[in-house]
Amino acid sequence: MSRGELITSSLKIDRLRNKILEGEIKIPPFQRQFVWKKEQVVELLDSIYNDYPIGSVLLWETNEDLPSNRNVGGYNLPDNKAEYPINYILDGQQRVTSIFSVFCFDLEKNLDEVNDSTFDIYFDLDEKKFVAKEDMMIKNQNLPLKLLFNNFDFNQVIREYDREKNELAVNLQSLFQNYEIPTITIKKRTKSEVGVIFERINNTGTPLSTLDLMIAWTWKEDYHLKEEFDDIYDLLDTKSFGNIKQKIILQCFGAIIKKTAITKEILELDPEEVRSNTMLLKTSLEKAIDYIYTQFNIFTEDLLPKSHQLVPLTYLFSKTNRLDIKQAETVKKWFWRTSLSDRYTSSTDKKIDEDIAFFEEVLNNKFEGINKYHSMVSEQLFAKQKFIKSNYYVRSFLLILGQKDPMDLSNGNFIDLGNALSTYNRKEYHHVFPRAFLKDSLGLDNNKINVVSNFCFLPASSNKIISDKSPSEYFFETIPQEKFETILRSNLLPINKDIYANNDFDLFIKERAHLINKEINELTGENNYLEVY
Repeated sequence: MSRGELITSSLKIDRLRNKILEGEIKIPPFQRQFVWKKEQVVELLDSIYNDYPIGSVLLWETNEDLPSNRNVGGYNLPDNKAEYPINYILDGQQRVTSIFSVFCFDLEKNLDEVNDSTFDIYFDLDEKKFVAKEDMMIKNQNLPLKLLFNNFDFNQVIREYDREKNELAVNLQSLFQNYEIPTITIKKRTKSEVGVIFERINNTGTPLSTLDLMIAWTWKEDYHLKEEFDDIYDLLDTKSFGNIKQKIILQCFGAIIKKTAITKEILELDPEEVRSNTMLLKTSLEKAIDYIYTQFNIFTEDLLPKSHQLVPLTYLFSKTNRLDIKQAETVKKWFWRTSLSDRYTSSTDKKIDEDIAFFEEVLNNKFEGINKYHSMVSEQLFAKQKFIKSNYYVRSFLLILGQKDPMDLSNGNFIDLGNALSTYNRKEYHHVFPRAFLKDSLGLDNNKINVVSNFCFLPASSNKIISDKSPSEYFFETIPQEKFETILRSNLLPINKDIYANNDFDLFIKERAHLINKEINELTGENNYLEVY
């Protein structure tokens, strides 16, 4: 019966085998490797034998020229060129591979997998059950299942059986030769629709990624997207950005080619455009990373507030090698405003598309669009937010401190930001009001002790010098007094000495949060920041 573009039918096992051998049914490259164990193969055969449902095989009929796996269950398929359309297996690969391989008698096995006994299954005629070769009872009579579709050899073997076992073997052969595997064939569906269908039917296992589909869509004898991604990640690794998600890279493709980050649109990209823009993607992505490295001291992806920011930046640097003063100022404001907001917490792809459109305006010297972006910070945020490395406000806070060329509290030397930020190591930060002092002397809990406003950069060696000293001690004995204000300003610390002399933690947090917020206001170009006190 037909329901629109879904055709339900069935295939006998022999017909399925022939269609695979003739290239009419193929396993596309986005399907993952065969992972079933011999026990699962035996269970499948037992289900067929007992007439239990085994589920439908989902096929996609298309004229698309996709690569396919030439090796099924360890058997190299003949190089047959089938006429279009071709049916690609979307769901049921493990079942189809098992059935094809168990009953395969006319192909040589790949030498690399010759020791794989997963499909070497027998029917124990004494126990009337399926067993793997290595689990057979040697004293029992066992029929190799590979003979069921090889009539000549099958008849030769069963001549040696007694009448009862002969009949059992014949019935077994008849059952499998006449068994029909239910199929559902999808017709007239786009690649992006097929991707959605595949993801939904596989949502209980490892979902198909957009990259898996793009590898299939863009494949050519001289181009393999997987290899290109390997090259891209080699580049990213050298820049400490090796853990950027694959989706971000694909969105960069979409941005460069079609000015979009929406998955459905990316899946519909012209394969030739993907292939021809691969080098541009690599160079533009590298420029984007170099830009955030030089402008914001982002030495590692761990410090990038939002990985989504890379997509519009990659688009930007695919269009230009140089920003003029006004363009550079606007892009910086965009960076800080998007870093200090929840912009990408919902409708992410749509927001990235808006960023791409905004950058296109910036390139055309239209800057009004920056007014659509707003930071979402307050003094209370930095007085309450705990120092958690994964939080984008905390990452932004560290980058903001880096913009001030912070100086070492113990000697007034400039902090090595490359070391402090690239390692993202807690040893390079210090509680301004030391933890032990706040806990032992003021009785504060960790929620108050570890707020963002109580942290500054400090090399590990200086950290040891200050250790757990009270502010009233180390602010006057350790910090060089002749450079007191300069050192404190470089760390966005209040210069009011009474705060430290009195160990006034509450006033310190209030004034430090005010200074941080004021600095944010300068960086974002927003004139009114929120004061909550």
